[in-house]
Amino acid sequence: MNKLLLENGFSIEPNGSADTCYMAHTHTYSKGEMILRHLRDTMETAIVLEGTVLLINVNSDGQKSILDICREGDAFGGGIFPEQGLGGCYAIAKTKCMISYVDYGRLIHCCGKSCDKHADLIDFLLGTAARRSVAHIDILSRRTIREKLLTVFDYFLDKDKRTEQTLPVSLSELADYLCCDRSAMMREIKRLNDAGIISSRGNKITLKTKLNDVV
Repeated sequence: MNKLLLENGFSIEPNGSADTCYMAHTHTYSKGEMILRHLRDTMETAIVLEGTVLLINVNSDGQKSILDICREGDAFGGGIFPEQGLGGCYAIAKTKCMISYVDYGRLIHCCGKSCDKHADLIDFLLGTAARRSVAHIDILSRRTIREKLLTVFDYFLDKDKRTEQTLPVSLSELADYLCCDRSAMMREIKRLNDAGIISSRGNKITLKTKLNDVV
């Protein structure tokens, strides 16, 4: 579990986080379980203590896209994610998850002690959320599916490893995250395999060359 969360009193013990500084309450969700039917369903900030959460949006045409992939130490919900313009955005457990909920007002207004660890936690949660959003925008801004794939591999995988690594989502979910046609994405993954740039088995990827060297 994230060291900073532990230092701030969060726990994955069955009784959950009871730190008086945050008045947090913790819940466990099974794989595939709906966490929030709409992000506006809570004014609290949700902090992922364990597992992976997908934030999924369905537009007026019924098209689905994955807006964010939250893993251990990431936060979503109140104060973290915009509430406007996302009429069908919900949160679902990609894996078994443990989520701790904190009132956003209590989170950002440091406790009476004004402890450094509290300020560090705020900076960490807001900073990582911003970096995830910027990374996703960078991925989506790439002109071709090939460029999107190489950028997302660079983001989710250790680019210095030449052993098999697992993406945090399935290939179908990856297409939703990249906002591209799944069949076209699969064809491009095959081309990357044929070119010896990667070796893949489903969402298990082995990087065969440095991504920075790929044109």
